Amino acid sequence: MDPQQQNNGFGPLSKPRGKAALLAALIVVFLSGAVHVKVTVAYASQEESKDKIHFLVFGTALLMLSVVFGELMRRLCLVIEEIRHKRTRYQGSWKKVFNSTLTFRYDRCISVVVVMSLIIVFHALYEHNKTFYRSDYAILFSLNCFLVPQLLFLIGFRELSIAEVSQINERENKNVADGLAWSYYFGYLKLVLPKLAEQIGKSSLDFRYKISDKKLFILLPKTCFTYDRIVDADPRVKCAGNLEEYQVYRVGKKRSYKHTVHRIEMPRPDGRIDEYHVVLEYATPLMSLYDMSRHPESGLSRQERDQQVVLFIRKLREILDGCPDCRGKYALVPISGEKEEIADVLVQMFHDANLQLDEQ
Repeated sequence: MDPQQQNNGFGPLSKPRGKAALLAALIVVFLSGAVHVKVTVAYASQEESKDKIHFLVFGTALLMLSVVFGELMRRLCLVIEEIRHKRTRYQGSWKKVFNSTLTFRYDRCISVVVVMSLIIVFHALYEHNKTFYRSDYAILFSLNCFLVPQLLFLIGFRELSIAEVSQINERENKNVADGLAWSYYFGYLKLVLPKLAEQIGKSSLDFRYKISDKKLFILLPKTCFTYDRIVDADPRVKCAGNLEEYQVYRVGKKRSYKHTVHRIEMPRPDGRIDEYHVVLEYATPLMSLYDMSRHPESGLSRQERDQQVVLFIRKLREILDGCPDCRGKYALVPISGEKEEIADVLVQMFHDANLQLDEQ
């Protein structure tokens, strides 16, 4: 099957990023370390092996220090800019300014490396003063600390790649889609899904026994465009009525929630019509993504919108499956967004569900 035809024409849904990049980095470190050890052993078999081993250890420690100190110098340059925003962004707190620029994710590991490197360098300079106390080493160290990191920063070489930015946003729930999914859950789904079966039971006889699958079917068009009425997207999906109104108090106000029951009319070749009743609605937060992709100042391109809607589906499923009161009471229906496809997709879902029940 063409990948773009998966999920009812919506396309493939990406999985969360794994640790392949971390594994690749570990392999590079391992191979580099193996080469380093091999070179050290080769030097050890030659004359003056002690001095050469000392040089390798000293050089490695000095290089580690230059990398760490160079990064600190670059971060200090960031501090200069953040100081200008101390009152507006950091409530006038110097601690928050420095925490935003000078903190590292693995600060303890870095501290251990720095202390060990400093011990090695000072020991080498003290024990082998004539060998290692040289101006060219000091010049190289200074270049790695002050010149190279700043040049890389100025030419944009230190900027994160698109993949890295995406990975950070996914890991820390900072995507637009993550916020929309959480808002959709807390502001709506968490309130109505636990009561859905009860509301169906309170409905008129016209619906109570006709709704065979007591779930809320949520339409998720890839285009993010949601019609005012589902019948405008597919004439075979007609509004049949509403369930009993559900009321809840939020922030001191009484709010009402009312689900719409839709009747799917599927004509047969012999002229008869099969009917299916389902509680169905669009995922309305997607319209915000659609509007953002059309607004030039939002900074959300169509390609980024396509990525965000996939993340929205993934995050929403993760949230709902993690909630015992919502699990099993919903069905996400990704669609391509083309007209007159909704009925076909839903009927196929019903048939697939019945087939699975028959096989069990």
